[in-house]
Amino acid sequence: MMGPRGFATAIAIAILSTATGCSSRAAVVTPARSGSESVSAVPQVSREVRDRLLDGAVAVLGRLDDYEEQAAFAQVFDRLNQWSHALAAERPVAGADWRLDPLYETLSAELRSGLPTAALESSVFSAEEDVVGLRDQRWLADVASHARGDAIDDLAVATNLFEWTVRALAISSDPPMVPTQATPGSRWFLPGEVLLAGRASAAQRAWVFLELLRHAGLDGVMLATGDAAGGSPRPWIPALLSGGEAYLFEPAYGMPVPGPGGVGVATARQAADDPAILGGLSLPDRTYPVQAAAMASLTLLVPAAPLNLARRMHLLDERLAGAGRMEIAIDASALAARAVAALPGEPSPDRIRLWEFPWETIRRRRQETTARAVVTELAPLSVGLEERRPRDGIARIVRPLYAARLREFRGELEGAEGAKASYLAARPSAAAIAEAVKRSPPAQADAVKRLYESMKQDATYWLGVLTLAEGDAETAVDYLGRMTLEASPDGPWSDAARVNLAQGLLRLGRRKEAIVLLKADQSPQRFGSRLLAARIERSAAERDEARPADGR
Repeated sequence: MMGPRGFATAIAIAILSTATGCSSRAAVVTPARSGSESVSAVPQVSREVRDRLLDGAVAVLGRLDDYEEQAAFAQVFDRLNQWSHALAAERPVAGADWRLDPLYETLSAELRSGLPTAALESSVFSAEEDVVGLRDQRWLADVASHARGDAIDDLAVATNLFEWTVRALAISSDPPMVPTQATPGSRWFLPGEVLLAGRASAAQRAWVFLELLRHAGLDGVMLATGDAAGGSPRPWIPALLSGGEAYLFEPAYGMPVPGPGGVGVATARQAADDPAILGGLSLPDRTYPVQAAAMASLTLLVPAAPLNLARRMHLLDERLAGAGRMEIAIDASALAARAVAALPGEPSPDRIRLWEFPWETIRRRRQETTARAVVTELAPLSVGLEERRPRDGIARIVRPLYAARLREFRGELEGAEGAKASYLAARPSAAAIAEAVKRSPPAQADAVKRLYESMKQDATYWLGVLTLAEGDAETAVDYLGRMTLEASPDGPWSDAARVNLAQGLLRLGRRKEAIVLLKADQSPQRFGSRLLAARIERSAAERDEARPADGR
């Protein structure tokens, strides 16, 4: 239970987080020590002790909702570098076979200058980007572990992971695939921040999907069209590599590219040979921007970020096992070779590159304007509430919305400390919100009210998404419809709630209502929603035509 003191504490935390430009657990936290500082030499230790250092660091990253994040990050930083120095003391040539992947040279000079080779060659972990990057990989690995479901076949696993990505990440137009002066974008969020926010552009959906594929043990690449030789390939969509084929998934439309006859998932070769494949994504008033002719000159973009290429991460990847397993390191050139064999034709060397979007994200994430955008969007996750543990009555401060997100990533949904209970705790009553506002300083009252209302809206919407994923369509429809869309028709989740509500209604057999919602979609996913609505109408018409005269 939470009393007036709990709400007063929550106000203090929320206001402090907003005023100082730090969203506590929700934002990238920089411990006091810099990654460039040397770590004191570690004497030679046993392999058992060294493994415990690594296991301890990974364990902390896996349960950040149980820690104060700034202290946790400092602890992870120390343990990783103690482990690295202990490894070097025992095996001075550890990682001697590592070489910076030659595809690094395909990046623009501007991106290379931001992450020079020395930073990738180092065996010392940084207190900032490395720890945050490993945190994100831990969350992505957790999501991949449960979002794949019971699927075994590569394509079935990939389809489940893609459906999770589309359902869990509401579509946004910011940031663009390629920033320009006219559309620079502002939401240059790291993957973990994208997961926390629950919003993503098409490029961010593609990045998260490809990360999930890797953690599921599958290969994936980005495909691009346009003039690679002229330096202007246009990133298009991600593809799963399996069985010598590249299966296409459309993140902006929120659907896999349908295969021949609308069945299954199309491959790149099928899209090249059959104009109806990509032509089927066109609408009467909008032609799909990529057609079969473009498939003959695709550019292959390998989704390897700095984290995936760094020497220290290759050393780490070799030694992670068991519950702490994460697929971090990428042999970019080897992945490119496998992808080339799955594409129509044979891309020339100038059509094989690293995907620049992850590198551009890291470069822009360092900018103050981007950092402020992260803090603003993730502010509701920083609200702390006081609660007493049922078993001993000890009071503690929890951030229910943040805890709910991490527990959902891990697939821990039920029970007193599951995601559902945490989401419910993040939905204070109107009276409780009024009490919190009343106890706040007058100058901050409006900010406190907005923060609490945002937290409640977020928790309500995410409960709808969670129950939809579980197959509880009736509960999902209530959360997404009555409690989100009807309660706030122009709210921050209205577009995403409309699309996910349509899915819930379809499962309940309420087809006409679902079609109306899909046709009303005005989000960047609207073209996919209209195609889905047309497909449902067409399927219903075919069933009606096949029905016997007696109506049975």
